[in-house]
Amino acid sequence: MIAGRGRRPRSHLVSLLLLIIGLLATGLGACSSSPEPEPAGVHWVSGTNGNYPADVNAWGTFTGRKIGVAIVFTSRKDWYSLVSADWPTAAFARDKFPGELSIAQPPFPENGDEATCASGAYDNYWRTFGATLTKFGRVDAYLRLGWEFNGAFNYWHVRNVETWKTCFRRTVTAIRSTAPTVKIDWNMNAHTDKLPGSGQDVWDAYPGDQYVDVVSVDSYDFFPPSTNEASWDRQCHQRSGLCTVIRFAHDHGKKFAVPEWGVAWSNGGGKDNPFYIGKMHEMFVANAADLAYEAYYNTSEPANVLSSLYKPDLNPKSSKRYRELFGAR
Repeated sequence: MIAGRGRRPRSHLVSLLLLIIGLLATGLGACSSSPEPEPAGVHWVSGTNGNYPADVNAWGTFTGRKIGVAIVFTSRKDWYSLVSADWPTAAFARDKFPGELSIAQPPFPENGDEATCASGAYDNYWRTFGATLTKFGRVDAYLRLGWEFNGAFNYWHVRNVETWKTCFRRTVTAIRSTAPTVKIDWNMNAHTDKLPGSGQDVWDAYPGDQYVDVVSVDSYDFFPPSTNEASWDRQCHQRSGLCTVIRFAHDHGKKFAVPEWGVAWSNGGGKDNPFYIGKMHEMFVANAADLAYEAYYNTSEPANVLSSLYKPDLNPKSSKRYRELFGAR
C-alpha cells in the first residue's frame, strides 16, 4: 500500500484551510475593524435628506454623482397630514425625483396611542395612506414606520412591547392592502439598547419577519463617538449598534439600511471626525450586497447634530473625507 493514498497531501490541506478562512473573513467580517483601506466610490443606493428634490439633488452637486434616495418626513399633527396630504409624496413623485424615497412615518398622530392602534381603530387611515402612495406613484417607497421607536424623545416610543408590536403589525397589514409593494423599514436608534418604557432589550420589539422588509438603524457619531478602532468596535457591537443590525438582518434574510448617519456635535459627539466617515464607508463597501440604502443626514439646525458637510460646511475635515470616499470616482 502506497503511503498516503486516498488522502490529500498536507500542502493541499493547508491551502484549503487558508482559502476557507479567507472566505469567512470577507462576508460579515466587516463588523470588525479592517487594516486595509477600502476603495473609494459608491456602488449602492446612497442619498441624503431634504424637503424638496432640489434640496436632495444639491447633494449631487457636492458629491458629483446622482442621488439614489431621498429621506423625508410626514407631518405628525393630525390624521390628514399623516396619511392623506400631498406632502411630501407629491413633491417626490417619480417624474420629479427618479430616485428611491424613504418616508419616516409615526404609527399615529400626537393625540393617538399604541393601544388604540393595536385595537384596529386606525386601520382605515392606513389603507388611505397606501392609496396616497399609489396616487403619487410611490407604492414601492421605503416606509420607516415608527422610526427610532427606542428613543424616549419620540412620542410613539414603545411603552408596552406586545401592544406596540400589535400596532405595528396591524398598520403594516392595512397599508399593504392598498400598497402591496411598499417596503417596510423597521428602524431603531443606535446606542439605545433598552426600550424606554419597560427597559426590555431593543430586539424584543421586532414584530416578525413577515412584517419587515428592511432592518435599519440611525447611527450618528455619538454615545460614544468613534475616534479609533477600539471605540468604533465597542459602539458597533452594542445591541443597537450597526454591526449587530447587519448581522441580524443577514440572519433573517433581510436587507439592512442606515437612513440617517452623520458626524455629531451634540450628545458627546466626535464633532468633525473624518475617522468615523471612513469607518462608515468601510462598512458599506464590505456589506454592499446586503445594503438596501444609506443616507447622510446633512443638517445645520442649531438644536440638531450639526452634521452639515455642504451649504454650510460645518465640518471641513469630514467634508473632505466624505468627498474622497463617497464622491464620483
